[in-house]
Amino acid sequence: MQKNKKLTEAQLKKAFKKFRTEIDSADRMILNAFARRFKAVNQVGKIKHAHDLPIYQKARWDEVVLDRVKMAKRAKVDEAFTRALLKLIHKEAIRIQKTRQT
Repeated sequence: MQKNKKLTEAQLKKAFKKFRTEIDSADRMILNAFARRFKAVNQVGKIKHAHDLPIYQKARWDEVVLDRVKMAKRAKVDEAFTRALLKLIHKEAIRIQKTRQT
């Protein structure tokens, strides 16, 4: 799309529909990926609990953050956003694993 060219109302609707459909599809993929990830986290929690291992493992967490930040940079995703998202995901992973211990 050209930056300075004004779109007609019909063109705007068509453009919004196209990109919003793409956004909706990406959101579904993200949520399905979270579900898959948290299912694996649950299994890791079961193993940790069965072997009396700590939920938080700093070395693993540091490794994950470093790797995902590198991936994000290659994908041109903002580093601060990536770190904030990872922190939120990690908080949920810990919550899930703690439920394995009750």
